[in-house]
Amino acid sequence: LGEPLPAGVPLDPVVSLFLRREQREQRREQDSSLAQRLRRFLRRKFFLFRRRALRNLALGRPAPERLAQEVAFANWRGEEEEARPETDRGAQRGPEL
Repeated sequence: LGEPLPAGVPLDPVVSLFLRREQREQRREQDSSLAQRLRRFLRRKFFLFRRRALRNLALGRPAPERLAQEVAFANWRGEEEEARPETDRGAQRGPEL
């Protein structure tokens, strides 16, 4: 998808079919209307939330401590981010939403 193959390397038919299909899908997504993009976004989110709900039904809800660990991990910025001064971080990140 990104880089072309070297000149002497033959392209496998399965790979070429896959690449054509992926390029066609990318073109279709780029040329789609705003309504189609919104529908695709909402569909992905629906299945994401559905998968989480099924996990919670099958395995039970996670403990609050586990949720707190996941939130802390998601909010962790890394050692290189923590080493910078606060004013420098705010200028690069932009406003928080």
